[in-house]
Amino acid sequence: MSRRLALLACVAAAGAAPDNADVAAYVRGLGAVVPHCSPVSQGTCIYVDGAGGIVHARDMYRTKVAGKGKQMLMDMMLRGAVEALAAGGAALPGRWTSFNMVYTAAGPTKRRPFPTLAIGKREPHRPGLLIPNPFFVSPAWWADHAARTLRRAASRPFRERDSRALFRGSCGPGAAARLELLRVAAALGDRLDVGFTGVDGFPSLGACVAALEAKTGLAAPRGANVSAAHVAQANYSAYKYLIHMPGSATGSYSRNLQYLWTHGSVVLVWNHTATEWYYGALVDGVHYVSVDAATLGDKLADLERDPALRARLVRGARRFFDDHLAAPVLVDRWRAVLDALGAAQDRGDPAIPESACTCDARLAATYAACDQCDVTRLGPADVAHHVGIAKRARPPRVAPLGGA
Repeated sequence: MSRRLALLACVAAAGAAPDNADVAAYVRGLGAVVPHCSPVSQGTCIYVDGAGGIVHARDMYRTKVAGKGKQMLMDMMLRGAVEALAAGGAALPGRWTSFNMVYTAAGPTKRRPFPTLAIGKREPHRPGLLIPNPFFVSPAWWADHAARTLRRAASRPFRERDSRALFRGSCGPGAAARLELLRVAAALGDRLDVGFTGVDGFPSLGACVAALEAKTGLAAPRGANVSAAHVAQANYSAYKYLIHMPGSATGSYSRNLQYLWTHGSVVLVWNHTATEWYYGALVDGVHYVSVDAATLGDKLADLERDPALRARLVRGARRFFDDHLAAPVLVDRWRAVLDALGAAQDRGDPAIPESACTCDARLAATYAACDQCDVTRLGPADVAHHVGIAKRARPPRVAPLGGA
């Protein structure tokens, strides 16, 4: 057995999976016979054949729509889950299953008669079923990444770490909470190490901050408290406290949170309404500390005074990762989806449109190749660069505040 297959088999077999009752309940709510996905404007249909081959109803890269950069990462995620299930001896449905995949961080906007899967929701009431976002990449990649992060964290004693709370992220149209954090940082001085490292959807950092000021009525602090040098994720475990903020584009979920649990740090989560599939299992004061502009300073002071509390939260963060975010849990989430669809979905073949594409060599004679299939063949280090958790050896290009 190859090293990859051995790892996949371990991923599929390890650990006790959490309850995925919401998956079965969602699929039951679609009716006694669940229809196959039909192409719609938001997201795109994914079809999985009886052997686990993956077909996308359209190549989102070609149509330049929202979420196009996540499509091939989702292909890797689903393909990796199918491979892990097969390596662990689990049976696939053995026939076509299908669902609509919505890639936007804000989540689906309409209920559909066929399954609609989402990677996040800006408000919990939005329709659709939540599944792991594409930035877990694949179960095998995630398992390897987490193991390396845990080893690095173990090499950095907590007492020797930087006592400031760290946050780095982009400025974007949904970054109002991030602007609030910068204002808190200006008031708390050297207790926080936070700042913008890039810009999302604006020509410059200055333009983004000005837009946020106009939107919120809050004035940004000037100078070093706004922009900051990039901190490699490999160095997050040099800090005692890590802050998670809502996303920069829409204020919805941010993939940053899933990377914070394995650094041996206390995780601070800014209070917000966005949700992913695992948020319901999080317990404030056990796994993390909920904060906002009014409470961040006091809660940091409480943590600094209470080493026993810090230690419990560090242990709680690690337990949460093991129980809810480790690679076997990702596989089991997909197992639940495929099992539910295999039991309830229309047993006829789906009507796959001519615009469909695939990255499966076995299906190349039937469907065109997706333009970005090379992404699915990147090595582990290149994947880290591709998803933005590791930077190549060049300085960040961030315009100064007020610059063009």
